Amino acid sequence: MHYLTASILILGAIQAITASPTPTLQNRWPCQVATPAYARVEEARPVESYLPGFIIAQDAGHTNRKDAFVQFTIPSGSYGCQLEASFPANYPITSTGNAQVYVYSTDKALSYGKPGQIDASWDYCPNPVAQIGTIMFKSESWGATRSVINSFQCKEKMTYRLKISTDSTSAGSVQFDQNAGAGLRMVYNC
Repeated sequence: MHYLTASILILGAIQAITASPTPTLQNRWPCQVATPAYARVEEARPVESYLPGFIIAQDAGHTNRKDAFVQFTIPSGSYGCQLEASFPANYPITSTGNAQVYVYSTDKALSYGKPGQIDASWDYCPNPVAQIGTIMFKSESWGATRSVINSFQCKEKMTYRLKISTDSTSAGSVQFDQNAGAGLRMVYNC
């Protein structure tokens, strides 16, 4: 009789445990994702603004440089900002030569000129302050890729300058279509 009572109690406890819903962290604390505004500047066109495309490049001898800026607007009170590059499988990324990209924090935010467009030129743009990461942009055939560049305390404006490795004088370039589904993003509030 004791075995039967004990067995019934144990089975009842197992059913109660397995029937209880278990919350997941993802459902309780979803991450937020911000995509950037971006701008490109060229050394050979020192005062031109609104240059099209997301291109980072330099010619041999560390000349004819083309840098890109990204700027994220993050809601006040956010926490745990993480700069990432994320691409779906087989996303077209064109790179040649030395395509290692250095990522720098900047001394100020970018300014807007035309509605919704960043007004930046080689001579009139934020200066790099500190290197905060290095990345080789890539997309794989077997699935989506995600690369974490660095994590930071969140600020309302987070601005970064991207340039080909300054340790090399070799020519190199990388370009892709930066958009909401691919490229750089800031993940926060996880």
